[in-house]
Amino acid sequence: MIFETRTVIPEPASIDVESFSPPLPELLLDRRAVEHDLGYHSGTAPEPVIAAIDELLPRVASHAQLQCGFRILPPSSVVIGPESVSCGSVSLSMGSVITKQLKSSSSIAIYVSTAGHGMERWANQLMAAGDMMQGFVVDTIASGLVEQASLWLEKKIAASVKPIGWSLTNRYSPGYCDWPVSDQHNLFSLLPAGFCGITLTSSALMVPVKSLSGVIGVGSGVKRGAYQCSICDLKDCYRRREEPEELEEQR
Repeated sequence: MIFETRTVIPEPASIDVESFSPPLPELLLDRRAVEHDLGYHSGTAPEPVIAAIDELLPRVASHAQLQCGFRILPPSSVVIGPESVSCGSVSLSMGSVITKQLKSSSSIAIYVSTAGHGMERWANQLMAAGDMMQGFVVDTIASGLVEQASLWLEKKIAASVKPIGWSLTNRYSPGYCDWPVSDQHNLFSLLPAGFCGITLTSSALMVPVKSLSGVIGVGSGVKRGAYQCSICDLKDCYRRREEPEELEEQR
């Protein structure tokens, strides 16, 4: 008698949607981080900028409305192709740059994070009152908060798949690496309506504005890379990091 051997792909104990409100003290939010996001090396920002940062940081807690969450799709519903990822009846047209990074994944985690409406209102109020510098600093702090919330969320996702021996890839978002922003509608169709308080405009922009969304590959054969700016053609991105010379030489 011949028995057929099949490879069984493990699945997380729960693939339901999970959401969180990250505690502000657990996020990297200090003068040095804000200086970096403003484009300065630590300690090189002009004194008025440093004074603004020091004045505004203690007030962030009263304006930030941080939320984030994720959903890991059942592996049986995910097919990673050369140009797109099929999630049941929904196709995400990520392009070959991203699908190449996800090709060893067993599934994908869809994630979102937001700083909420409060930070945006605060920045707009400052600018409307004529304090453009403080408004810009608050806007920059809000962008950094969303990024930090996403990093915090990555740890939650990693913890949820660790029991079955899975790891994570880097995060990938619509609008980068040839993944069109318009695909946000397909991405959000895989999440509950209004998940984490985020909605989309008809042109696929997120509301609140200070929000992030995207996918992370999960599986036993994946790993997170250190430098991902090298795969993206967006050369003028304010968060772009140059690769160390030794890595550049290896390419």
